[in-house]
Amino acid sequence: MCRVFGLLDPRLNHDELHRQGHELARSLRHGGPDGHAHRVFDGILVGGTRLAISDPEQGWQPFTTDGFTVFYNGEIYNAPALRRTLAASGVRFRTRCDGEVLAPLLARHGAAAGELLDGMFTVVAYEHRTRRLILLRDRSGIKPLYLFHERGRFGFASEIPALLALRGGRAQPDLDGLDRYLRLKAVFGAAPEPGALGDPTLVEGVRSLPPGHALQLSPDAPPTMTALAEVPARARSTDPAEDLAKRFPDLIAEMLPTDVPYCAVLSGGLDSSVVATLAARAGGSLTAFTVVPRRPSAYTELPFAQQVAQATGARLEQVAVGGADLPELLPEVVRALGQPNSDPIIVSTYRLFQTVRAAGYPVALTGDASDEVFGGYDRFRSLAQSGDLGAYRQALSGVPAAWRRRLYSEDTLHALHSRRRPDDTPLDLSSADRDPTEAVTTFELRHRLPVYHLQRLDHLSAAHSVEARVPFCRDDVTALGRSLRTSDKLGPDGAVKVPLATAATRHGWAPESVVDRPKQPFTFRLSEHLLEDGGTALEWARQVLTDPSAQRGLFDQEHVEKTLAEFEEQRSEFLAHAVWSLLVLELWLQQISGGRR
Repeated sequence: MCRVFGLLDPRLNHDELHRQGHELARSLRHGGPDGHAHRVFDGILVGGTRLAISDPEQGWQPFTTDGFTVFYNGEIYNAPALRRTLAASGVRFRTRCDGEVLAPLLARHGAAAGELLDGMFTVVAYEHRTRRLILLRDRSGIKPLYLFHERGRFGFASEIPALLALRGGRAQPDLDGLDRYLRLKAVFGAAPEPGALGDPTLVEGVRSLPPGHALQLSPDAPPTMTALAEVPARARSTDPAEDLAKRFPDLIAEMLPTDVPYCAVLSGGLDSSVVATLAARAGGSLTAFTVVPRRPSAYTELPFAQQVAQATGARLEQVAVGGADLPELLPEVVRALGQPNSDPIIVSTYRLFQTVRAAGYPVALTGDASDEVFGGYDRFRSLAQSGDLGAYRQALSGVPAAWRRRLYSEDTLHALHSRRRPDDTPLDLSSADRDPTEAVTTFELRHRLPVYHLQRLDHLSAAHSVEARVPFCRDDVTALGRSLRTSDKLGPDGAVKVPLATAATRHGWAPESVVDRPKQPFTFRLSEHLLEDGGTALEWARQVLTDPSAQRGLFDQEHVEKTLAEFEEQRSEFLAHAVWSLLVLELWLQQISGGRR
């Protein structure tokens, strides 16, 4: 885990670019507290902050060799194999750091070097001879990179707040993004406007480099963006569970750091249980962290996490979160996210990584992405049975269309209907020549997983100087998942993630009770926690949302207040999420505008 940043602005002199570099390093220090550096060339700034994990003593960035200066964020898991190949061709290495392979690979392959990397990464490379910048992002989209390109300036950073400071502090919500956030709980699935460099965000003019892409730019040439080739699936047997079993334990063993302590995140569900079990087998003694509700609730997975800890010999640490924590935590969480995400898991994830770092662990392994790769959601099974894409879209919904129309102000409705909006091509999954479940898998891996899950994971772990590693996003695993038909992933009697569940049963990767249990989100129940402790969190939400300056004309204040009242009367999870979505958005609007107006 590190953070990267940069600016291409031919109008700025060296002193001004150096000043920008120091300011950006300060703003991104939480994600890389162990050091920072930047370099200035003619009209170009590149830099980064470092969380020292691989070769902490010697592996300092930038790596400058073969005519390249390179900063990067993440981990290159196949660096040992790449190092051996490069050494055989005469490359000499000075450190044990995984990032040292990047400059010689770029010198030999240019932007196509990204296709050789197996890991999570954003790479920022400056080629001295051509004055060219090369930006790379991993195929799964674990490590984000945000961009702006305006008036001859091009800026980029690992987090939106830092990018906004680089841009000059100007930030306006993008109305298309606002509608998409309320529809889908995060801003994903939009087709970029013609000529736009990357995927839209909720900030007007700010984009995100798409997963698995390379962007090249220089002061005297237009930017070019290309997709990295997908990793082909390995030769498969007729048994997907054994294909996974042959590879997954080794992949996890490769991900265990050798220079710093590490732990696991353990919800008690199948995915995190498998990761924790295989990490314990590969590395020995393990500490695992699990979230529990602060007040008694049926919505807890603690008994299952305890079973896994007992089976693996892991020490289990409990992280309590409750409704009374929301007024203190949620503004910090929203600030760390950079743009809204209305999944309630954001609060427990933030507190979890806060506790992980306080306990002395800079690296944590998680079970994220298994559901997207192996078809773990109920909406996949329902779609396979019914073919109803409308029901699938509804399952993704944060605030349904009828409610959004009621909540929006007249000015917002007019703006949404009068301006040309990016089309919904990625969400148009009804092509006659495609199985809708296969189309949905492609959509979820390309659009929903990176923004809704992985960006959240990256930002909330980085807020506490923790690197979250995601074994289910290893290239071999995602390639296997893409190669499987939906029928390979779903079984009779409502079974999901059949290859993973079968491998776990055969090879003892999780207790039988965990393999057979129904899926449950690793989060808390909103309706319970808003009303907990006499409704402390609900009263705070009411104060935030009914303040005269709230929502800045985007919503009809009368209907916002009606939504609060209806939730208090009905206490449904649906209404709780509508209140929550508005609350998260209002806190973010306050932050990007510098406070209430």
